[in-house]
Amino acid sequence: MSVYDVVVKRLSEIKGFKPEKRPVLEEALDKVLSSTRSPFLVIQAPTGYGKTTLSLSLALHSLKDSSLFDRVIHVLPMRSIIEDIDRTAKEAFGFSRTKMMGSSEEFLHLFPLNITTVDTFTWDILKLNTKKITQVERGREFGYDYLTQASILTSLVIFDEAHFILEEPRMKTAFLAVLRFLMENNVPIIIMTATLSRGYFELFKKYAQNNGYYFEPEPLVPDENDPFIKRESKKNFEIQFKTGNPLDFIDSAKRNAIIVNSVKRAVEIFDQAKEDAPKLGFEEEEIMLIHGRMKPSHKARLIEKLREWKNKESFLIIGTQAVEAGVDFSVDVMITDAAPINSLIQRFGRVARYDEKNAEIIIIEDAPVHPYDGKKVERTIALMKESSTLNPRIPQTYQGIVDEIHGKTKTKVMSGVDRSRERKLRVLLKDPTKRSVDVLSEIKSMIKEEGPLLRDFLIPLEVDDEYVLVSPEKMLELAKRGLLQVRVGENEISVDSEAIAYKIAERIALGEKIVVKFTGKYDEERGIV
Repeated sequence: MSVYDVVVKRLSEIKGFKPEKRPVLEEALDKVLSSTRSPFLVIQAPTGYGKTTLSLSLALHSLKDSSLFDRVIHVLPMRSIIEDIDRTAKEAFGFSRTKMMGSSEEFLHLFPLNITTVDTFTWDILKLNTKKITQVERGREFGYDYLTQASILTSLVIFDEAHFILEEPRMKTAFLAVLRFLMENNVPIIIMTATLSRGYFELFKKYAQNNGYYFEPEPLVPDENDPFIKRESKKNFEIQFKTGNPLDFIDSAKRNAIIVNSVKRAVEIFDQAKEDAPKLGFEEEEIMLIHGRMKPSHKARLIEKLREWKNKESFLIIGTQAVEAGVDFSVDVMITDAAPINSLIQRFGRVARYDEKNAEIIIIEDAPVHPYDGKKVERTIALMKESSTLNPRIPQTYQGIVDEIHGKTKTKVMSGVDRSRERKLRVLLKDPTKRSVDVLSEIKSMIKEEGPLLRDFLIPLEVDDEYVLVSPEKMLELAKRGLLQVRVGENEISVDSEAIAYKIAERIALGEKIVVKFTGKYDEERGIV
């Protein structure tokens, strides 16, 4: 029995589904294991295809044969996705570990399957181990700098949900620098996403050819003979465009999800839904809120509850981008704020995900678009209205829209990349004489002069011995409400302006030990609001 068959059999046992062939994943596994050159594969499979199966299969292979790679590192853009994948991996095989800022299980990437965020992965490959950065900052040690980088360079690296990484200019700049460094060291690479534009594929092809990689001339995409595509093509996805309150479009006899673009909007809709529960046709306990400003333990309980709701006939989930990818649930009715095509396709992946035959999707056209690019959102909606064949499970039916919105050419997708910063990062990555203290010094200068290295500044807010990431703006709001304590050593800092909030965020990003603690009572339903 192949490692892939072993994995599928085990997952079917713990999740209770009938195994179904996934030809693209089997093809990818074969190409990785049989290639005489370092492989760089692009897998463009729809949401719900089971791409994580490939990670588990490759990790299981590495236990028996480490001649090609010692282990697998699965890199994801969001913590919410990591938590769900890690839970499945541990339940199935018990050979995974997570590494994230504030909640790492390991300090190096040494297990068969290592699941990490793109932020942690980037710091680690820069030789700035996220579990040791404070000691490096204080000059006490080098923080396993070479070992941290080496644990990555001897692995196979999978970048999952890659479209999230490629959308933010700073993150894209750092990602491209890291990608080129990995390729200069012959690290096997797999890119997985449902929505990769042609421009990015052509860019990756150029990088692969320049470094002597094995690279398929086209992405690996399921065709019409794939059992998944055959099944999904029979489903009826009704897509409508509406304006107004999302609660006006729910169906109390069905399973509903409302996905919106901000935590504030999600909480407001949740509060209204709870207040109007009898009128909406739901019991209060049938309404759930899930978003990114919740404690990890809180989110884990909600994800477990979603699993328990799998066979429930009706409920209402209200959430944000935190459930766009990786959180495994299915609804009959999806009501979503308008967003760019890549985000919408991810959201649509949570409707009719299993054996359902019909699905209703309602896009709220007049919803606030922040944090997305308004022009991309507007163009997405216009192109979707023109399409009569769009099926969110069949990439060929929406690829044209993805290309139009996110770039058909290498020139287009390189827009927003800071080439000067990319060059600086590549020098830091490549220079073996630079120890962690040297890298940290240069990264500090870069952040001070040019802004955050990856995402906009986020602050780890300590809540009941756990951490929730918040923006400087949210930190300032909590401080004004008297719900925050900020300490550097024995000294307390008063946060009374946006400038101070951003300065604290910058100091934390530069490795300074600053404790930002939530002093209020945590809301076990609504999170940090």
